[in-house]
Amino acid sequence: MFILRQQLLLSKQLHCSSTRAIISHTKTATSIVSYKGSGSMTNHIPNTRSYASHSNITGTQTPRMHHILIVGGGPAGSSTAFWLAKSGFKVTVAERSTVAPYGQGIDITDEAVDVVKKMGLWDEIKANTTGESGFAMVDDVGTEIGSVGTNPAEEGKMVLSPTNEIEIMRGTLTNIFADAAKKQGAEYRYGCTITNIQQGDNSVTATLSDTDEPEKFTAIIGADGVASRVRNLTFDKSATEDCFKQTDTFVAYFSMEVDPADQKTYSVLQHANKGRVIWVRPIDRTGSRVSGYLMVTTTESAELQKVARHGTVQEQKVLLENMFANIGGLREKVVQGMNDSEDFYFTRVVQVKLDAWHRGRCALVGDAGYCPSPLTGQGTTMAVLGAYYLAGELTANPNDPEAAFTNYRKKFEGFVQENGSIPLGGRAPKLVCPQSDLGVWMVRSVFSTMARPGFKKLLASLPSLPSFVPSFGGGNKKSQLPDYDWQVR
Repeated sequence: MFILRQQLLLSKQLHCSSTRAIISHTKTATSIVSYKGSGSMTNHIPNTRSYASHSNITGTQTPRMHHILIVGGGPAGSSTAFWLAKSGFKVTVAERSTVAPYGQGIDITDEAVDVVKKMGLWDEIKANTTGESGFAMVDDVGTEIGSVGTNPAEEGKMVLSPTNEIEIMRGTLTNIFADAAKKQGAEYRYGCTITNIQQGDNSVTATLSDTDEPEKFTAIIGADGVASRVRNLTFDKSATEDCFKQTDTFVAYFSMEVDPADQKTYSVLQHANKGRVIWVRPIDRTGSRVSGYLMVTTTESAELQKVARHGTVQEQKVLLENMFANIGGLREKVVQGMNDSEDFYFTRVVQVKLDAWHRGRCALVGDAGYCPSPLTGQGTTMAVLGAYYLAGELTANPNDPEAAFTNYRKKFEGFVQENGSIPLGGRAPKLVCPQSDLGVWMVRSVFSTMARPGFKKLLASLPSLPSFVPSFGGGNKKSQLPDYDWQVR
């Protein structure tokens, strides 16, 4: 049971990271995500539509004395912007991208659900999920061997499924958060990033690429992901070079069209030996477009590492096509979708671990400071929760950002440490991505048994499962949300 649960957990978690790098590789995506709600984007449209088509709202409140720069407009940056603008800060968000990509599928669990409810966005987010109804595993020829449903997001009850109730595309969630932040008064500057930081006693000066002129701020928040420029400009070189914890897992993801006969409301996963996995997930409720994932877990990674770091997109695609060449089932259509895709992204999965989350008046939130990797399934949850704590502490200490940043880490670090570890001391991917044919057969056999109705009824009747078995619904340690007074004093 434990091995299978780790397999399903890993499968779900691969799509949940909040890596910023996906945006830079999807700036020319052929479509952008639609979502429902006020100020919402409409049906999928060409990439001539940009983030910048949203009006930059500077706010109508009383002039704001404290000016915060947030670098990165993804879920971490935009949720931070929402809370700070709500509190009365003047907020500027610098976002490198101009086009909203599909990005990865992500989910929202644990106290992050409580945070988005406090933001008043829960119903809008639920209305814009992918509609993924469950998960199925297939054999070598693509025949289903079993399926399971979804995990309820609010109850946090453990269910044997890698699909949560709230499965949403990263681009969709980003737009929802950004629109909410703008309504609170945050200003967004798209198509620019930070190029220089100079810290002072009473302010911090930043240079942004759209003006190339120095601008003063009360504080700077780096929400710019794994490859954070704020981190690189703020922290010592030794700290930035040593913060990456490599894994033996490599993953590619991309969007692809599917034929009507292949349209499904649930995700489908297929194993192969040598640690290879193919996964297909719905992007939206129409089912006409899906996310494809190709994953490899191996210790023999020299070529993969070289191509992931230095190879062109075409070289990466060729390598993966060759590595998956002898597989049936899902392989042919997914590899074809990969070759046709314009939003392909391939990377080695890493974690970010730092001894400090801030230097002076500059702090990090989300993947920039504590990326847990997709292998934990906690990336988006940590981003949303971290934004809440960071903004809350800045609101409580507007004249002393360093004290606010210290309190932010003190209150949130326990959650990050408890939920940011890859299961089994980092060995879980090797266990649940079998290297041998026998290992693949064992995983499939166990899943087939546990997907049977009788077994699921038995499981549902249990008051709880052993504490050493990680929950699909979220992390192991809960964070008691403080009630902040969202008003700068």
